[in-house]
Amino acid sequence: MQKFHVSTQRIAIVLSYTVLVPRVPDRHTGNYERYSRGPALVREALAGTDPATLNRRLPDEDWSMRDVIIHLADSELVHAVQMRFVLASDDSELFGFDQDLWKRRLLYVFRDPEAALSVFQQVRYGVAELLRECAPDAWERTSSHPQYGTVSVADLMRRAADHVEQHVVQLGNMRQK
Repeated sequence: MQKFHVSTQRIAIVLSYTVLVPRVPDRHTGNYERYSRGPALVREALAGTDPATLNRRLPDEDWSMRDVIIHLADSELVHAVQMRFVLASDDSELFGFDQDLWKRRLLYVFRDPEAALSVFQQVRYGVAELLRECAPDAWERTSSHPQYGTVSVADLMRRAADHVEQHVVQLGNMRQK
């Protein structure tokens, strides 16, 4: 009988803990859902794409679908670090990057798009988990970004969601041509 009582107590402790865990503030849930949906949108945009299409560059375009996928993975790594800096640091200054320079110097042409998509998905889901668990006031923490000025965690998340949605449209256009 004693064993059953201990188990019941343990369940009560776990249940009381989960009730106290912070969740996404109501004013950010729409953008949070868009942010979390990013990997599914990209996978949907790429469904059934053959390797030749992934590598094709449209006339007067310098980016292929492969380049866009790898850019999304690299950008996601940057966004994840930026959000962590804002959440965990005081007076942090964020950094930007030159996407064209990264494309050339990080050899996008030779990189595996499936591996990049996996990195993008894992990093995005990891950040989504972090955001879901942070305190409500953490969403308003700010930092200085060289391109955007003062940005909050919520701003960075919204920008990351917008970024993916813009590239999903771009991937769709690239498939059709």
